[in-house]
Amino acid sequence: MRICHPVLALLAVSLPLCAQAQDISGMAGALKVSSTNERTFVAAVSYTQPVGGYNAVSLSYINEGHPEDHHRDGMAGQFWLRTKKVDQGLMLGAGVGRYFFFDTARTDDGLHNFDNDHGWGSIVSLQARWQFDNRWYAQAQLNRIKPDGKDNTTHLLIGAGYRYDGVPGAKLHLQNWTHDDTLTLSTGHTIVNSLRSESARPFTLEYRRAAGKYVDWTVTALDEGDADLAHRRGVAAQLWLIRSLNEKVEFGMGGGPYLAWDARDTQGHSTRLTGLLSATARYHVDRRWVAQVAWNRVVTDYHRDADVLLVGVGRKF
Repeated sequence: MRICHPVLALLAVSLPLCAQAQDISGMAGALKVSSTNERTFVAAVSYTQPVGGYNAVSLSYINEGHPEDHHRDGMAGQFWLRTKKVDQGLMLGAGVGRYFFFDTARTDDGLHNFDNDHGWGSIVSLQARWQFDNRWYAQAQLNRIKPDGKDNTTHLLIGAGYRYDGVPGAKLHLQNWTHDDTLTLSTGHTIVNSLRSESARPFTLEYRRAAGKYVDWTVTALDEGDADLAHRRGVAAQLWLIRSLNEKVEFGMGGGPYLAWDARDTQGHSTRLTGLLSATARYHVDRRWVAQVAWNRVVTDYHRDADVLLVGVGRKF
């Protein structure tokens, strides 16, 4: 299963730009489906990294709400052309990129009444940002998404963001990053990507090790919990790109294969090779302890995708 895509490549490009600030924003608003004029909500969280004085790259998670017979969300990677950066005042921008979507769509199948469709699309955006005299800014954004084989959508979003100065050098690990190891125990909430969103309580144990100044790798044992449609247990291996936001917080995105056994698989497969895409924020309490929140998307080929939301505590050694 293909799970690597240009979204992660944009973050890789931005990592060496240590001297420049970066920001995180959250927005919400209204969505219109072009073919039906149906309207619903939309929400997005974005990480943006400047590239020079007039350009930037961004990574975004976009939830496109619940149009009739569809629950669609996805990850977008964009390149931006912007007006000159200002410490206070108005900044305008236009962005273009690719959108990898996950669509839970209603079907007439007798076995289940939905499919988990995956695919690619294009995204173009216009943005207006007002930077206040502190690190906060207000933002309005217009998106146009054209997914392959799916309905086009238009988004109008309004929200706010916070600008970080960034930390020169390696990510936030021990001073000798080549000896950074962390064991993290997490729990949280699993949501099966069906039209009923069945849920369960997951548990994970993650081993994390630095593979470079901006790269980690992890091996994770997962029990996604016992939902009505799926009860998966397995092991995932992921490669991560990590960026420090300040002296305590770092943000990362990862992806890799996930070998799992599903006790509720009705198609006769004992094990399945699926994919796992993840985003995490880590708060370094001190040199030995770290708190972690993570969003994980299990990407399957048998219509049992799931979101695994985790909160955990790790010990560095």
